[in-house]
Amino acid sequence: MARIKAFLLNLGLLVALSFATGSLSSLFLAGLDWIQHHGSYLYALPLLGLVFQSVPFPAYLIIPTTWLSHLAGASVGREGVAVAMGRILGEKIPESPDFSKDLFSKAGMAAGFASIFGTPLAGAFFALEVGVVGKINFHHIPACLLAAFFANYVSLHVYDTKHLSYPSIFLPTFSASLCVKLALLGLFLALIAVMYKRSESIIISAFDKSPVQGPLKGILAGLILFGVLSIPVFHETIGLSSEFLLRPFEEVAPDFALWKLLATNLSLGLGFKGGEATPLFLIGSHAASGFATWFSLPLSLSAAIGFVSLYGGLAKTPLAATLLGVELFGPSAWFCYLIVTLIVVFGSGKKGIFSNQTWADYLPKPRY
Repeated sequence: MARIKAFLLNLGLLVALSFATGSLSSLFLAGLDWIQHHGSYLYALPLLGLVFQSVPFPAYLIIPTTWLSHLAGASVGREGVAVAMGRILGEKIPESPDFSKDLFSKAGMAAGFASIFGTPLAGAFFALEVGVVGKINFHHIPACLLAAFFANYVSLHVYDTKHLSYPSIFLPTFSASLCVKLALLGLFLALIAVMYKRSESIIISAFDKSPVQGPLKGILAGLILFGVLSIPVFHETIGLSSEFLLRPFEEVAPDFALWKLLATNLSLGLGFKGGEATPLFLIGSHAASGFATWFSLPLSLSAAIGFVSLYGGLAKTPLAATLLGVELFGPSAWFCYLIVTLIVVFGSGKKGIFSNQTWADYLPKPRY
Protein backbone atom coordinates (compact mmCIF):
# COMPACT_ATOMS: atom_id res chain seq x y z
CA MET A 1 0.00 0.00 0.00
CA ALA A 2 2.84 2.40 0.85
CA ARG A 3 4.42 1.71 -2.55
CA ILE A 4 1.14 2.54 -4.29
CA LYS A 5 0.78 5.79 -2.34
CA ALA A 6 4.34 6.78 -3.22
CA PHE A 7 3.69 5.99 -6.89
CA LEU A 8 0.51 8.08 -6.95
CA LEU A 9 2.31 10.96 -5.19
CA ASN A 10 5.10 10.94 -7.75
CA LEU A 11 2.58 10.67 -10.57
CA GLY A 12 0.87 13.75 -9.18
CA LEU A 13 4.23 15.55 -9.04
CA LEU A 14 4.83 14.60 -12.68
CA VAL A 15 1.46 16.04 -13.70
CA ALA A 16 2.17 19.21 -11.68
CA LEU A 17 5.59 19.51 -13.37
CA SER A 18 3.95 19.18 -16.78
CA PHE A 19 1.28 21.77 -15.94
CA ALA A 20 3.88 24.24 -14.60
CA THR A 21 6.17 23.80 -17.61
CA GLY A 22 3.30 24.11 -20.09
CA SER A 23 2.14 27.25 -18.29
CA LEU A 24 5.61 28.83 -18.34
CA SER A 25 6.02 27.97 -22.02
CA SER A 26 2.69 29.63 -22.80
CA LEU A 27 3.68 32.71 -20.79
CA PHE A 28 6.99 32.87 -22.63
CA LEU A 29 5.32 32.52 -26.06
CA ALA A 30 2.79 35.24 -25.17
CA GLY A 31 5.67 37.55 -24.29
CA LEU A 32 7.47 36.73 -27.53
CA ASP A 33 4.31 37.41 -29.51
CA TRP A 34 4.02 40.84 -27.88
CA ILE A 35 7.68 41.58 -28.67
CA GLN A 36 7.26 40.56 -32.31
CA HIS A 37 4.28 42.90 -32.70
CA HIS A 38 6.11 45.83 -31.13
CA GLY A 39 9.36 45.68 -33.09
CA SER A 40 13.00 45.37 -32.06
CA TYR A 41 15.08 48.06 -30.36
CA LEU A 42 18.57 47.56 -31.76
CA TYR A 43 19.90 50.66 -30.01
CA ALA A 44 19.40 48.82 -26.70
CA LEU A 45 21.96 46.13 -27.62
CA PRO A 46 25.01 47.90 -26.06
CA LEU A 47 23.12 48.47 -22.80
CA LEU A 48 21.87 44.88 -22.76
CA GLY A 49 25.39 43.63 -23.50
CA LEU A 50 26.61 45.63 -20.51
CA VAL A 51 23.94 44.10 -18.28
CA PHE A 52 24.65 40.52 -19.40
CA GLN A 53 28.41 41.00 -18.95
CA SER A 54 28.06 42.62 -15.52
CA VAL A 55 25.26 40.63 -13.86
CA PRO A 56 25.53 36.83 -13.34
CA PHE A 57 21.87 35.96 -13.93
CA PRO A 58 20.75 32.67 -12.34
CA ALA A 59 19.42 29.99 -14.68
CA TYR A 60 15.82 30.37 -13.50
CA LEU A 61 15.72 33.90 -14.95
CA ILE A 62 16.14 32.55 -18.47
CA ILE A 63 12.65 33.69 -19.51
CA PRO A 64 13.12 37.46 -18.85
CA THR A 65 16.71 37.46 -20.14
CA THR A 66 15.62 35.79 -23.39
CA TRP A 67 12.74 38.25 -23.72
CA LEU A 68 15.25 41.08 -23.40
CA SER A 69 17.49 39.55 -26.09
CA HIS A 70 14.54 39.28 -28.48
CA LEU A 71 13.35 42.78 -27.63
CA ALA A 72 16.77 44.17 -28.54
CA GLY A 73 16.76 42.22 -31.82
CA ALA A 74 19.33 39.48 -31.13
CA SER A 75 19.01 36.52 -33.50
CA VAL A 76 18.25 33.79 -30.97
CA GLY A 77 15.68 31.01 -30.61
CA ARG A 78 13.09 30.02 -28.06
CA GLU A 79 13.22 26.28 -27.31
CA GLY A 80 16.18 26.63 -24.95
CA VAL A 81 14.00 28.58 -22.52
CA ALA A 82 11.23 26.00 -22.21
CA VAL A 83 13.59 23.02 -22.13
CA ALA A 84 15.80 24.67 -19.49
CA MET A 85 12.82 25.69 -17.33
CA GLY A 86 11.39 22.16 -17.51
CA ARG A 87 14.76 20.69 -16.53
CA ILE A 88 15.22 23.14 -13.65
CA LEU A 89 11.74 22.44 -12.29
CA GLY A 90 12.24 18.70 -12.66
CA GLU A 91 15.51 18.79 -10.73
CA LYS A 92 13.77 20.49 -7.81
CA ILE A 93 11.50 17.47 -7.22
CA PRO A 94 12.89 15.00 -4.66
CA GLU A 95 13.63 11.60 -6.13
CA SER A 96 12.24 8.26 -4.98
CA PRO A 97 12.99 4.61 -5.78
CA ASP A 98 10.50 4.63 -8.69
CA PHE A 99 10.98 8.24 -9.90
CA SER A 100 14.62 9.37 -10.09
CA LYS A 101 15.77 12.97 -10.36
CA ASP A 102 16.96 12.20 -13.89
CA LEU A 103 13.45 11.00 -14.81
CA PHE A 104 11.84 14.22 -13.56
CA SER A 105 14.51 16.27 -15.32
CA LYS A 106 13.90 14.53 -18.65
CA ALA A 107 10.13 14.75 -18.21
CA GLY A 108 10.44 18.49 -17.64
CA MET A 109 12.54 18.87 -20.79
CA ALA A 110 9.99 16.84 -22.76
CA ALA A 111 7.18 19.05 -21.47
CA GLY A 112 9.09 22.21 -22.41
CA PHE A 113 9.95 21.15 -25.96
CA ALA A 114 6.44 19.79 -26.59
CA SER A 115 4.61 22.88 -25.39
CA ILE A 116 6.88 25.39 -27.13
CA PHE A 117 6.46 23.77 -30.57
CA GLY A 118 3.19 21.85 -30.19
CA THR A 119 4.99 18.55 -30.93
CA PRO A 120 4.60 16.10 -28.01
CA LEU A 121 6.17 13.05 -29.67
CA ALA A 122 9.24 15.01 -30.75
CA GLY A 123 9.41 16.61 -27.30
CA ALA A 124 9.38 13.26 -25.51
CA PHE A 125 12.08 11.73 -27.69
CA PHE A 126 14.19 14.88 -27.67
CA ALA A 127 14.45 14.59 -23.88
CA LEU A 128 15.17 10.86 -24.14
CA GLU A 129 17.90 11.22 -26.80
CA VAL A 130 19.69 14.43 -25.92
CA GLY A 131 21.81 13.28 -22.95
CA VAL A 132 23.75 10.42 -24.54
CA VAL A 133 23.87 10.09 -28.33
CA GLY A 134 22.47 6.72 -29.38
CA LYS A 135 21.22 5.69 -25.94
CA ILE A 136 17.67 5.84 -24.56
CA ASN A 137 16.54 4.85 -21.09
CA PHE A 138 13.38 2.93 -21.95
CA HIS A 139 12.13 3.18 -18.37
CA HIS A 140 11.76 6.95 -18.90
CA ILE A 141 9.58 6.71 -22.01
CA PRO A 142 6.15 6.61 -20.26
CA ALA A 143 6.96 9.60 -18.02
CA CYS A 144 8.34 11.67 -20.92
CA LEU A 145 5.34 10.88 -23.11
CA LEU A 146 2.88 11.73 -20.32
CA ALA A 147 4.67 14.99 -19.54
CA ALA A 148 4.93 16.01 -23.21
CA PHE A 149 1.30 15.31 -24.09
CA PHE A 150 -0.09 16.89 -20.93
CA ALA A 151 2.06 20.03 -21.19
CA ASN A 152 1.05 20.41 -24.83
CA TYR A 153 -2.61 19.99 -23.86
CA VAL A 154 -2.22 22.67 -21.17
CA SER A 155 -0.61 25.05 -23.65
CA LEU A 156 -3.25 24.50 -26.34
CA HIS A 157 -6.45 24.23 -24.31
CA VAL A 158 -5.80 26.12 -21.07
CA TYR A 159 -3.85 29.05 -22.52
CA ASP A 160 -5.12 28.85 -26.13
CA THR A 161 -1.60 28.94 -27.56
CA LYS A 162 -1.53 29.06 -31.36
CA HIS A 163 1.18 27.31 -33.38
CA LEU A 164 2.08 27.87 -37.01
CA SER A 165 0.51 25.44 -39.49
CA TYR A 166 2.92 23.93 -42.02
CA PRO A 167 2.13 22.40 -45.41
CA SER A 168 1.68 18.64 -45.72
CA ILE A 169 4.63 17.02 -47.45
CA PHE A 170 4.23 14.07 -49.81
CA LEU A 171 7.04 11.78 -50.92
CA PRO A 172 7.62 11.59 -54.69
CA THR A 173 8.07 8.27 -56.49
CA PHE A 174 10.82 6.35 -54.73
CA SER A 175 13.86 5.74 -56.95
CA ALA A 176 17.63 5.33 -56.89
CA SER A 177 17.92 8.92 -58.10
CA LEU A 178 15.93 10.15 -55.10
CA CYS A 179 18.19 8.21 -52.71
CA VAL A 180 21.30 9.79 -54.23
CA LYS A 181 19.78 13.26 -53.97
CA LEU A 182 18.82 12.66 -50.31
CA ALA A 183 22.38 11.55 -49.54
CA LEU A 184 23.77 14.65 -51.22
CA LEU A 185 21.31 16.83 -49.31
CA GLY A 186 22.48 15.20 -46.08
CA LEU A 187 26.12 15.94 -46.90
CA PHE A 188 25.20 19.50 -47.84
CA LEU A 189 23.42 20.05 -44.51
CA ALA A 190 26.31 18.39 -42.65
CA LEU A 191 28.67 20.92 -44.24
CA ILE A 192 26.41 23.76 -43.08
CA ALA A 193 26.34 22.21 -39.60
CA VAL A 194 30.16 22.21 -39.51
CA MET A 195 30.21 25.84 -40.69
CA TYR A 196 27.71 26.75 -37.97
CA LYS A 197 29.76 25.17 -35.19
CA ARG A 198 33.13 26.41 -36.42
CA SER A 199 32.02 29.98 -36.95
CA GLU A 200 30.41 30.11 -33.49
CA SER A 201 33.55 28.73 -31.83
CA ILE A 202 35.73 31.25 -33.72
CA ILE A 203 33.52 34.12 -32.54
CA ILE A 204 33.52 32.90 -28.92
CA SER A 205 37.31 32.38 -28.94
CA ALA A 206 38.02 35.77 -30.51
CA PHE A 207 35.68 37.54 -28.09
CA ASP A 208 37.22 35.77 -25.08
CA LYS A 209 40.67 36.97 -26.16
CA SER A 210 39.49 40.54 -26.64
CA PRO A 211 41.73 43.12 -24.91
CA VAL A 212 38.55 44.82 -23.74
CA GLN A 213 37.31 43.20 -20.52
CA GLY A 214 34.77 43.86 -17.78
CA PRO A 215 31.61 45.89 -18.39
CA LEU A 216 33.13 47.53 -21.48
CA LYS A 217 33.29 44.09 -23.08
CA GLY A 218 29.50 43.83 -22.89
CA ILE A 219 29.10 47.27 -24.46
CA LEU A 220 31.50 46.22 -27.24
CA ALA A 221 29.42 43.07 -27.83
CA GLY A 222 26.27 45.14 -28.20
CA LEU A 223 27.95 47.64 -30.52
CA ILE A 224 29.28 44.85 -32.76
CA LEU A 225 25.88 43.17 -33.02
CA PHE A 226 24.17 46.54 -33.54
CA GLY A 227 26.56 47.33 -36.40
CA VAL A 228 26.04 43.96 -38.10
CA LEU A 229 22.25 43.89 -37.78
CA SER A 230 22.07 47.44 -39.15
CA ILE A 231 23.47 46.23 -42.49
CA PRO A 232 20.54 45.81 -44.94
CA VAL A 233 21.22 42.13 -45.78
CA PHE A 234 20.87 41.29 -42.07
CA HIS A 235 17.54 43.08 -41.51
CA GLU A 236 15.50 39.89 -42.03
CA THR A 237 17.62 38.08 -39.41
CA ILE A 238 16.68 40.43 -36.56
CA GLY A 239 14.96 38.65 -33.68
CA LEU A 240 13.24 35.30 -34.08
CA SER A 241 12.47 35.81 -37.83
CA SER A 242 9.47 33.51 -37.42
CA GLU A 243 7.60 35.39 -40.16
CA PHE A 244 9.94 33.65 -42.64
CA LEU A 245 9.39 30.08 -41.44
CA LEU A 246 6.98 29.28 -44.30
CA ARG A 247 8.90 31.12 -47.04
CA PRO A 248 11.25 28.28 -48.14
CA PHE A 249 8.22 26.07 -48.86
CA GLU A 250 7.02 28.57 -51.45
CA GLU A 251 10.10 30.31 -52.84
CA VAL A 252 13.87 29.94 -53.04
CA ALA A 253 15.96 32.20 -50.78
CA PRO A 254 19.20 30.37 -49.89
CA ASP A 255 21.16 33.57 -49.20
CA PHE A 256 19.02 34.17 -46.09
CA ALA A 257 20.52 30.99 -44.59
CA LEU A 258 24.03 32.49 -44.63
CA TRP A 259 22.97 35.80 -43.06
CA LYS A 260 20.87 34.04 -40.39
CA LEU A 261 23.76 31.70 -39.59
CA LEU A 262 26.15 34.60 -39.06
CA ALA A 263 23.64 36.68 -37.09
CA THR A 264 22.81 33.76 -34.78
CA ASN A 265 26.47 32.87 -34.22
CA LEU A 266 27.23 36.49 -33.37
CA SER A 267 24.24 36.87 -31.06
CA LEU A 268 24.98 33.74 -29.04
CA GLY A 269 28.77 34.02 -29.28
CA LEU A 270 28.68 37.57 -27.92
CA GLY A 271 26.68 36.50 -24.89
CA PHE A 272 23.03 37.20 -25.67
CA LYS A 273 20.47 34.72 -24.34
CA GLY A 274 18.23 32.32 -26.23
CA GLY A 275 17.96 28.97 -27.96
CA GLU A 276 19.11 27.70 -31.34
CA ALA A 277 16.24 25.59 -32.69
CA THR A 278 14.23 28.22 -34.58
CA PRO A 279 17.33 29.81 -36.18
CA LEU A 280 18.48 26.33 -37.27
CA PHE A 281 15.00 25.54 -38.63
CA LEU A 282 15.27 28.70 -40.73
CA ILE A 283 18.87 28.12 -41.82
CA GLY A 284 18.25 24.49 -42.77
CA SER A 285 15.01 25.05 -44.66
CA HIS A 286 16.27 28.09 -46.60
CA ALA A 287 19.56 26.41 -47.52
CA ALA A 288 17.68 23.27 -48.61
CA SER A 289 15.39 25.37 -50.80
CA GLY A 290 18.45 26.35 -52.80
CA PHE A 291 19.56 22.72 -52.97
CA ALA A 292 16.13 21.79 -54.37
CA THR A 293 16.64 24.01 -57.42
CA TRP A 294 20.18 22.74 -58.03
CA PHE A 295 19.24 19.03 -57.89
CA SER A 296 15.58 19.08 -58.99
CA LEU A 297 14.05 18.00 -55.70
CA PRO A 298 10.49 19.09 -54.81
CA LEU A 299 10.87 22.44 -53.08
CA SER A 300 8.57 21.72 -50.13
CA LEU A 301 10.12 18.29 -49.47
CA SER A 302 13.65 19.68 -49.51
CA ALA A 303 12.68 22.57 -47.23
CA ALA A 304 10.97 20.23 -44.75
CA ILE A 305 14.03 17.97 -44.61
CA GLY A 306 16.32 20.95 -44.08
CA PHE A 307 13.96 22.28 -41.40
CA VAL A 308 14.20 19.19 -39.17
CA SER A 309 17.51 17.60 -40.17
CA LEU A 310 19.94 20.46 -39.58
CA TYR A 311 18.68 20.98 -36.04
CA GLY A 312 18.29 17.27 -35.37
CA GLY A 313 21.80 16.61 -36.68
CA LEU A 314 23.39 19.27 -34.50
CA ALA A 315 21.30 18.28 -31.47
CA LYS A 316 22.23 14.61 -32.21
CA THR A 317 18.57 13.59 -31.83
CA PRO A 318 17.58 11.76 -35.05
CA LEU A 319 14.41 10.14 -33.68
CA ALA A 320 13.15 13.46 -32.33
CA ALA A 321 13.90 15.14 -35.67
CA THR A 322 12.01 12.43 -37.54
CA LEU A 323 9.00 12.73 -35.25
CA LEU A 324 9.17 16.53 -35.50
CA GLY A 325 8.89 16.19 -39.27
CA VAL A 326 5.98 13.78 -38.93
CA GLU A 327 4.10 16.05 -36.51
CA LEU A 328 4.68 19.23 -38.52
CA PHE A 329 4.52 17.96 -42.12
CA GLY A 330 2.78 14.59 -41.97
CA PRO A 331 4.16 11.01 -42.02
CA SER A 332 4.71 10.54 -45.76
CA ALA A 333 8.41 11.49 -45.84
CA TRP A 334 9.45 10.14 -42.42
CA PHE A 335 12.16 7.95 -43.95
CA CYS A 336 13.74 11.01 -45.61
CA TYR A 337 13.86 12.92 -42.32
CA LEU A 338 15.50 9.98 -40.55
CA ILE A 339 18.13 9.17 -43.18
CA VAL A 340 19.19 12.77 -43.81
CA THR A 341 19.33 13.57 -40.09
CA LEU A 342 21.55 10.53 -39.47
CA ILE A 343 23.92 11.76 -42.20
CA VAL A 344 24.08 15.16 -40.49
CA VAL A 345 24.56 13.57 -37.04
CA PHE A 346 27.67 11.70 -38.14
CA GLY A 347 28.82 14.14 -40.82
CA SER A 348 28.87 17.18 -38.53
CA GLY A 349 31.35 15.73 -36.03
CA LYS A 350 31.33 14.57 -32.41
CA LYS A 351 30.27 17.85 -30.85
CA GLY A 352 26.86 19.33 -31.44
CA ILE A 353 25.10 22.31 -29.91
CA PHE A 354 24.96 20.73 -26.44
CA SER A 355 28.43 20.77 -24.90
CA ASN A 356 27.75 18.21 -22.15
CA GLN A 357 26.54 15.53 -24.56
CA THR A 358 28.33 12.16 -24.70
CA TRP A 359 28.19 9.23 -27.15
CA ALA A 360 27.09 5.67 -26.41
CA ASP A 361 30.09 3.31 -26.28
CA TYR A 362 28.80 1.05 -29.06
CA LEU A 363 28.40 3.88 -31.60
CA PRO A 364 31.19 4.71 -34.09
CA LYS A 365 32.22 8.27 -33.27
CA PRO A 366 33.26 10.82 -35.89
CA ARG A 367 36.99 11.59 -35.77
CA TYR A 368 36.56 15.36 -35.73
